[in-house]
Amino acid sequence: MRFLGLSLVLLLLVGCAPQVGIGEKERREWGLQPIIGEFAPDRGEGGKYKLRERVFFSFTLSQPGYVTLVTMDADGTTVVLERNVQLPAGRHTFPLATDRNAQGQATYLVVPPLGPSRFRLLYTNTPATNRELFRGKLSNDEFNRHTQAYLSGATVRDVAETWMEAVPQ
Repeated sequence: MRFLGLSLVLLLLVGCAPQVGIGEKERREWGLQPIIGEFAPDRGEGGKYKLRERVFFSFTLSQPGYVTLVTMDADGTTVVLERNVQLPAGRHTFPLATDRNAQGQATYLVVPPLGPSRFRLLYTNTPATNRELFRGKLSNDEFNRHTQAYLSGATVRDVAETWMEAVPQ
């Protein structure tokens, strides 16, 4: 009985986390290659951030190319944070230190809604041209279809996904 209770608690906890990551089925269907590594927010996958806190995302690339960073909130709202950023192979952090705005260094601030947000990093060997993707509220299936369409023009492509959680202050 104790085992059943523990199993139920674990199942409930797992059910609270967003289902992130790209499965082997998608990797095969989308023709992904292992280019992106170690993609995570600065507090690690599933890290908790209060509203208005800054968040950074680190990752590695095994070869040079173009990356796009897309986020999807719990309500399905999808936003492109970075698009077609050309980077060399190696370790990188978004926002880039060279990203500037009127106030200085660009930052990503955690904003509502509260709860988990998914972040998807897309790699292509050539710049993607479709700017109409990843707008508005999307279902998980639509998010995957947009990802697949975004990658379709590249001969070398990869996707990595992570998540973080916005919590009350």
